Amino acid sequence: MWRTGSALLVVAACSLSAAEEHAGPALSPPVNLVAPALARTSSTVLLTWDRPSPEVTSYQVFCDDNFAGETSRLCFTVKYLPPDSTHRFTVRSRRRLGQFSESCAPVTATTKPLGAIIDVRVRGAVGDGVTRDTAAVQRAIDECPAGGTVLIPRGVYLVGHLELKGDMTLDLAAGATLQFLGRGEGGYRPREEPLPGPDGDVPVPCGALITAQRAHNLTITGDGLIRANGETWWPHANDFRPFVIEFVDCRDVFMRGITIEDPPKWNTHVVYVDRGVFSDLTFQKRSTASGTNGDGLNPDSSRDILIVGCTFANQDDSIAIKSGRVLPNQPRRQRSCENITVRDCVMDGSLMPRGRPLGLAIGSESCGGIRHILIRDCEFRNAASLANIKTNRERLGGVIEDVRIEDCVYTNTIFRDEPWNRAPISVDAYYYENVGSPDVAEPLTPATPRLRDIHFKNIVIDNPNGRFMWLCGFLQLPLGGITFENVSGRARYGLHLQNVDGLRFNDVNITALEGPPVVAINARNVTGTSAPSLQP
Repeated sequence: MWRTGSALLVVAACSLSAAEEHAGPALSPPVNLVAPALARTSSTVLLTWDRPSPEVTSYQVFCDDNFAGETSRLCFTVKYLPPDSTHRFTVRSRRRLGQFSESCAPVTATTKPLGAIIDVRVRGAVGDGVTRDTAAVQRAIDECPAGGTVLIPRGVYLVGHLELKGDMTLDLAAGATLQFLGRGEGGYRPREEPLPGPDGDVPVPCGALITAQRAHNLTITGDGLIRANGETWWPHANDFRPFVIEFVDCRDVFMRGITIEDPPKWNTHVVYVDRGVFSDLTFQKRSTASGTNGDGLNPDSSRDILIVGCTFANQDDSIAIKSGRVLPNQPRRQRSCENITVRDCVMDGSLMPRGRPLGLAIGSESCGGIRHILIRDCEFRNAASLANIKTNRERLGGVIEDVRIEDCVYTNTIFRDEPWNRAPISVDAYYYENVGSPDVAEPLTPATPRLRDIHFKNIVIDNPNGRFMWLCGFLQLPLGGITFENVSGRARYGLHLQNVDGLRFNDVNITALEGPPVVAINARNVTGTSAPSLQP
């Protein structure tokens, strides 16, 4: 056992909480209730809030003082509202024993006006799972007027490549499935899109089953399914494989409710998007065939993105935050990726028979820079990682900074450490490839990647198969500005620190089943604990 901070205070606080629970103190209402303006349709409003205290087990949501639903999560979509109407929303906390708080401070939100509704069946789609409906669905999209909705009603629609446009909504109703044609059949093609970077235009490779290019004010919503037929592409991993949905150089994007399964490559690529909300989405790998890649949702050189209430049972990274890679034949950098918030998401490796989700990846494509990242209130169940913050010397010039991971729980009994994923949480300057040794000094250049200002707070880890955490910087450029506050748990091996200069612990409790709780190599300016606790 290895502790820092005041263990007695922790025990005392736990005892006090238990006593208060028995006495039934007043329960605090949720705080910071918000209805994001971007996350509204003509019939739905997304609400998010913050947990007021650990003893809350669920929340009741009210619309105009009428009960709208109950959830254990920190977000809720109120549905079936009339268009162009204003409503008052409140939320109250609930304790397991059935005690309720007062309602929180209310928020008001107005649904969007209802524009024209274009039913794809009216445009000739059949939806029988046999007829090819690509032309009819695309016709509905092309003919949809500004502010209108393309409705995909119940049925199975066999389609190829689709192109969306701005100022519209694509609504997949409950029971609707977009079944995509497989490799060689659907008219999918790779292309490069020139996008502006700090060194000039950058040719960014693109290509998806559904593409939205320079589409502003675009919504994809509903309770339907996109079946991407990735099995036909996976044996051809070195050939072009499309994403499922790709937003390219878009603004004000909202995506809610749908399920995407079995992507040829990544599920959703969000590249050069300004302002986006992605809520209540499910990403899953249903096929038992061996897949390749399969990331869930990847913000790439995008800004002001909120990902909330999503479920990941995919293969590979659940969320990967990127900003491009510089190569000899492509020396220009993409723009930075900034202001990405991930809240109240679940990464669960037991939901699908072959789902093997990792958690969040930050990098390794980071040449444009990645900053201002917040990950909060997420749960990781038998996922291969929680967060992998990664770079190496080939990722030239990238800076990853101001990353905060808070209020997360990780439990794993399935996965073991891998070279590309050294622990549930890793901050790794020697990610995966043969790019030198952390024991060997190499000259610093302006292109040397930087990792700094990374903060962990209220984290619980249970990983009996592998390490607790892995932090490794460059020998000549150590990690700095790292903080741990109220971080605890157990693992087979403890915390690995290497090439760190500037780290602070506060209330850290690590149980290592084998070996010392902390191994430190070239770790300087470590405060909040005594040097003898750091085992060389």
